Amino acid sequence: MAYAAKRVQPNQNYTIYLNAGVYRETEATVLPPGVNIEGAGESSVTITSNNAIPAPGINTGSSDWSLLHYGSIIQLVSPSYSGSSPRYGPPSEMVEATDGNQTLSGFTIDGNGKIIKAGVWVENRNNVTMHNVTFKDFQHSGAVFTRGNMWWFVPLPEGKWMKNTTIYDCTFINSAADGVSGGSTGNLRLGGLDGADIYNITIRENKGYGIKFMHVGHLRNVKIHDCDIQVPEVDSQWSEDASIELWNLSYGNEIYNVTCNTWLSMVNHAVMNDYQPTATHPSNLKMRNVRIKDIDGQSVKESIEVALSGVEISDSYFQDKGFGIAIWGGKAWGGSIENHNINIHNNIFANVARKVQFGFGNSTAVFIPDLATNIKIHNNVFDTLGNSLQLNSADKISIKNNVFLNSQGDDVQGGNNIAFTNNLRRHTNPAKPTWQVRFAANATNIQGDPRFTGTGDRWNSYYKAASSRSLMVDRGTNVGLPYSGSAPDIGRWEW
Repeated sequence: MAYAAKRVQPNQNYTIYLNAGVYRETEATVLPPGVNIEGAGESSVTITSNNAIPAPGINTGSSDWSLLHYGSIIQLVSPSYSGSSPRYGPPSEMVEATDGNQTLSGFTIDGNGKIIKAGVWVENRNNVTMHNVTFKDFQHSGAVFTRGNMWWFVPLPEGKWMKNTTIYDCTFINSAADGVSGGSTGNLRLGGLDGADIYNITIRENKGYGIKFMHVGHLRNVKIHDCDIQVPEVDSQWSEDASIELWNLSYGNEIYNVTCNTWLSMVNHAVMNDYQPTATHPSNLKMRNVRIKDIDGQSVKESIEVALSGVEISDSYFQDKGFGIAIWGGKAWGGSIENHNINIHNNIFANVARKVQFGFGNSTAVFIPDLATNIKIHNNVFDTLGNSLQLNSADKISIKNNVFLNSQGDDVQGGNNIAFTNNLRRHTNPAKPTWQVRFAANATNIQGDPRFTGTGDRWNSYYKAASSRSLMVDRGTNVGLPYSGSAPDIGRWEW
């Protein structure tokens, strides 16, 4: 394969075809733009090597070894900078991505027991598609798609993003690592992308992250959806590995239809304000139909952490995590802007198989330890948590149309300028006959049996109204979400 890649003409839409068999490469396949690789199928074609792919003159023990494309089997790499180094420089020396216009498909690529660093490495190439590829047992990562290394705290200039990446129907098996330069790597790593569609990804990892940012991240108009990710629930540094971790999200990103067992981390550098929401681009991240269920019931981690503004999290299910959604950062991390405009609606937070814990927000559905403002918490279900909502110094908070079930501590703790109406509370502990809040709960907030169906999966039927006579039906207030009947319902679902 490397032999063919050296001889094929670039930008002629040629394809290197791989018939069934095992291909043992002794050097990297450096693929020119406009050249495809098409295998006979993942079960028929295996690409591997008996030894680590050589990287002449590169110190494999250096701290930035994981950030360099050397050591990967298939390389689609174009220069990122115009100065003395094609791999790194100041923002003024960034060069536009090369149009790759190429596809990789139909093979398994094997790291041979983690002796090989990475499988596929795409750097600063537009219009690259990869599908129906399986990655197994790589040392650092299965696949990397990145515009290249970047300065910290500096936004990507216009025209310097890597565009039109498509990755689908791919499987990653044990192709990440913990303890690399003080952190963890991911099976699939992403950075500097504008306009990426990543879907039907399956990840099964025994030591490392699922999908992770590359270099310092920077993502815009990136969609990750219809994925199944399972990673370790034990990690020496962060208690458990992350299913998805992304840094520096600009506008238009979406994550949806994802099933996983550990946390999702979405973080923007606090001192870089360039990716704040605007009137033209009000959304940095929309997450919906995400299902996170802890397997062993011992988690102290959140389901989702966000440290950015312009976020919507909806229609999702979180079970048995340490706490639900944590909103961090802003001024507490040295920035000049509080995180703001965060909308949390139509979710279920169920702590049904683990012991309720207190301290540092454990067993809290929404935990806001740092300053934040303009938070909407609407039409959710909070089932058997510690303090259902722990808001600390957060400001301008709307809490409406939610169901609070058996809060072990307070229903709402902390927060300022709270609009609290049309919520429903049910508590089976006779020692807690009233709302556990520090402000007066007016008559629009009710108590009683919501009359759930109480059957089926908790994420799709258990918390629905059993009939039109449910205490939840038509008892909510209009918060701008679709509804039927004379008024919105309370809770996750509309009758």
